[in-house]
Amino acid sequence: MSYPNLIDPEVFAAEGQNLQGSFLLEELDERVSSHDYPADKQTCVSFTLQGGRDRLQRLFLDLNVKADMPLICQRCITPMPFLLDETSRIVLFADEESLDEAMLADEELEGMLLEKELDVRTLVEDQILMSLPFSPRHEDCGNNGTLDEVNRDKPNPFAVLAGLKSS
Repeated sequence: MSYPNLIDPEVFAAEGQNLQGSFLLEELDERVSSHDYPADKQTCVSFTLQGGRDRLQRLFLDLNVKADMPLICQRCITPMPFLLDETSRIVLFADEESLDEAMLADEELEGMLLEKELDVRTLVEDQILMSLPFSPRHEDCGNNGTLDEVNRDKPNPFAVLAGLKSS
């Protein structure tokens, strides 16, 4: 799907514009596409970006990113399902002072300074990176007893020490 990479966030939000798009994970910047966790670089990522004003008349961008993205389990090193469906509201501020005040008043607020141009793809990439689990793991890896077998074959370290003490 074709969409503009760069938008003017102030105009986009003030006019309540809407933008939708999708791309493959491998088409993203290297900081996302080379990430170790995604098991399939052919995963299709879709997004929706909606501009508007909140109840305080502040400009905002609502970003939703979706993907059925298999990740590599860090325990058993096999693919595991991961459904990415993240929505965030990014409030736009004209100056740092306003941004700092708003973020102090509301710890949950996601805000950014207004720029003349905003790269939509970079915004989506940031959302993906913030949404990935730090260390993806299955609930139950079904390690097939391999850890138990290793632990069973090892002698108890205290028994080894006791043997050394008695010699």
